[in-house]
Amino acid sequence: MKKLIFTSVLIGSISFAINYEYPYIYKEPRVMGMGGAYVAVGGTSASLFYNPAGIGKIKKEAGFEVDLIGLTASISRDGYNFIEDFQDALNADDQLTAVNDVLKKYRGKNLHFSLSTFPSITRRFEKLSFALGGIMNFKFDAIPHQGFGSEGLLSVDTSLTYGSIGGISYSFMKNRFILGVSIKHLRRELISKDFTARELVENQDNIESYITDQLIRSGSATSFDIGVIYDLPDFIEFKPSLGASYMNVNNLDFGEAGTIPGTLNVGFALKKERTNVKFFKQFIFAFDVVDITQNYEQDRDFGKRLRAGMEFSVWSGKLSDFFLRFGSYQGYWTAGAELRLLLLRIVATTYGEEIGAYSGQDENRRYMLSAYVTW
Repeated sequence: MKKLIFTSVLIGSISFAINYEYPYIYKEPRVMGMGGAYVAVGGTSASLFYNPAGIGKIKKEAGFEVDLIGLTASISRDGYNFIEDFQDALNADDQLTAVNDVLKKYRGKNLHFSLSTFPSITRRFEKLSFALGGIMNFKFDAIPHQGFGSEGLLSVDTSLTYGSIGGISYSFMKNRFILGVSIKHLRRELISKDFTARELVENQDNIESYITDQLIRSGSATSFDIGVIYDLPDFIEFKPSLGASYMNVNNLDFGEAGTIPGTLNVGFALKKERTNVKFFKQFIFAFDVVDITQNYEQDRDFGKRLRAGMEFSVWSGKLSDFFLRFGSYQGYWTAGAELRLLLLRIVATTYGEEIGAYSGQDENRRYMLSAYVTW
């Protein structure tokens, strides 16, 4: 068991020594497929992570909407290749040499893995809407080093975040103006450390207790969000909207487990929906600028704060729906597809995460696959 945990740490708990990825709670697959732009869109429980006013966009005629079971797995391109090569190395005659060769091959490359779930329930009434959910997100990133200097052999940054989140919204001005607020209470457990080769060897027999007793940092945090969405007059059969949100108003401060700062975000959305048709019924375009006050401490780059994307329904019916999504996230292309068949919903997404200090410096291409039981 200890050796298994030790191997798991080698594979999955290795992070960038200098990683400029912005901290986050949850990345919704649908939103990431359309470039991460969602501040002025709304319409699902995922609005709780972008703009709580968006839950006022849920369709009233849908009644209660429930995502009872949902699981999202994410892996980076290098992470996937690393797992394949590492498994081959473990089957080699000379395991030590083969493993060292694999670590050398991926030296300096960011390896990302994550697993998350967000079950939720939403309901829109005449003017009032609400959404409640539970969130669990486990992520780890990894980068092997040469083994010399302060970075050591492996740099570790892995976290488990879990808790509850809920929000309400209220519509004014004949439902053209929506005000939303939400609250979340979360707990985070974090390991962030540079491992030396000597340290790993000396603790391989008691690695479980070493991690549990000495390395894990944990903390709890509660924070509020507030947001608005205003529907502009229709423009050539399109419905434009403006949105703004301040997420984590009082910061999500987990103490020794880190902080997610409050961010001011603005967005624009353009929607078109045709009635009495099955194919190409709906189109959405969205553009966001997040953290316009630059509270993220990782950098001051404007390009990393830009999101843009689109979504359109290929077909829509009672038994099934199919959507395609495209976008630009931090300067890198995104794409996604979603199929709903009765109560089952499958979402596939790819996006590029900037782990460098500016857009275009160091792309980490990631792939997400999600499965939901929903009604």
